[in-house]
Amino acid sequence: MRASELIQAGIVSFLAIACWFAPISRRRRVNVTLLALGALIGVAASCASQYFMAPDASAIFRDWFPVVITLVPYWQTGQFFVRPNEKIQDWLGEIDRRFFLIFSRMGWKLGRGVRLTMEWAYSFCYPIVPLGLAALYVAGLQRKADTYWVLVLVPTYICYAVTPLFPALPPRSLTKDCMRQSATKSRAFNLWILKHGSIQAISFPSAHVAAALGAALVLLQYVPVAGALFLVISFWIALAAVVEGYHYTLDVILGAAVSLAVYLAWRL
Repeated sequence: MRASELIQAGIVSFLAIACWFAPISRRRRVNVTLLALGALIGVAASCASQYFMAPDASAIFRDWFPVVITLVPYWQTGQFFVRPNEKIQDWLGEIDRRFFLIFSRMGWKLGRGVRLTMEWAYSFCYPIVPLGLAALYVAGLQRKADTYWVLVLVPTYICYAVTPLFPALPPRSLTKDCMRQSATKSRAFNLWILKHGSIQAISFPSAHVAAALGAALVLLQYVPVAGALFLVISFWIALAAVVEGYHYTLDVILGAAVSLAVYLAWRL
């Protein structure tokens, strides 16, 4: 069993057990458990592929299969979200207000073009992880796929595991601040995806930032040119998440910190 497969099986199982001790409805508990069961069946099939597929085909299948169930723990945590904690939400919002006040006093303003690039960057938080794996393949380093997944999945799943403890709505749902309103097709696209695919609450710390930075750090290690490009994109994703109201400042900073800590621990 690969480390990445063990990690994915472990997190869905952990959340499936935890839900039965959480103050949520029986229906939600069943949903979390069924999601875990589906993911575990998928992981088992991925492991078993070595017995009914050619070695090369099985290796490719197992390299890419984590993409299929990466978001299962995210949807599981969504079942834990019943209502926002007003104190936590206000606390996060106050940090944001101070953050924006600092930049306002410095006279910094973001033009429409810059805001548009931020929306483009935020759109990349969805394909950036599989694109990172593709970059390893292009470089002929598919043997590093499991290492890649470990350094992406561990920080991402730490964020998901902590999320139920900090129930809060995203800033975009709570503010009409002009700093966080950009009427573009790119924004409409991002909001449409979030409306139909998100849990309608923040991940705390930000899993998007953790995953994007994790992918960038791995590529910096093995494919430096691609890593530098991914690092710029991950930074822009983090900035866009705050400016455009997709995440709070603190959960973006902590998402990056978790990813960096996991990477440094691996290096050590």
